[in-house]
Amino acid sequence: MRIKILLRIRYLSGVLLSGIMLAGLLPAVISTPSIAQDTTKAAVSIAIIDINGVLEQSTAIKKIRAIIDEENKKFLASTDEEQQSLRSEELELEAQRDILSETEFNLRLKQFQDRVAVLQQKLQLQRREFDASLQQANEQLRKLLYQIIAEITKENGYTLVIQKQNIVLYDLSIDISDEALLRLNERTKDMTVTFTNKDN
Repeated sequence: MRIKILLRIRYLSGVLLSGIMLAGLLPAVISTPSIAQDTTKAAVSIAIIDINGVLEQSTAIKKIRAIIDEENKKFLASTDEEQQSLRSEELELEAQRDILSETEFNLRLKQFQDRVAVLQQKLQLQRREFDASLQQANEQLRKLLYQIIAEITKENGYTLVIQKQNIVLYDLSIDISDEALLRLNERTKDMTVTFTNKDN
C-alpha cells in the first residue's frame, strides 16, 4: 500500500514567506523586505522563535502521528496471517532437518528465506511510506507556520526573526514561539487527515 496524506487546513489571508525557504529550511534570520530596504530609518526590532519546537508541540502533528501509528498497526495486522504461516513453516522445516536429504532441505530453506525476504521488504517499504507521509504533512504545517510568523512579524513591527537555536542569551519577552503555537493550534483545530493511494 502506497499512501499520501492530504491535509485540509483553514488558511487565513496573509503573506506567506515565500522567499525564506532554502532547501526546505528556514534560514537563521528573516528580514522583512520593506524595512530591510532602509535600515537607517528605524531601529532593529528582533524576535526569536523555535520553529521545530513549535511543530513538535503542535496538536496537529501529534494528531497526524497518532493516525499514522494507527494505520501502521492496521497494516501490520494485515500481515499477521503471512507471518504466522512463516513461523509454522520454519518450525516444520526445523523438524524435518534430519529427515530430508541435504539437497531437499537446502532447497526448502532457500524457498523459506526468499519468502521471509519478500515480507521484510514489504514491511520496510511500508514503513518508508509512512515516514514519507509524516514528512509531507510536517512540511505543510511548516508552510502554515511561516505564514503565522509573517503575521506576527507584521503586527509587532519586527525587523528580524531569528531561530532560537542560534541564540545563546535572550530576553524571554522577544520569544514568539508560544504565540505562534497558539495560532497554529487554532488554525489547525478543524484539520482533517485523509489517506489516499499514492498512485491515484
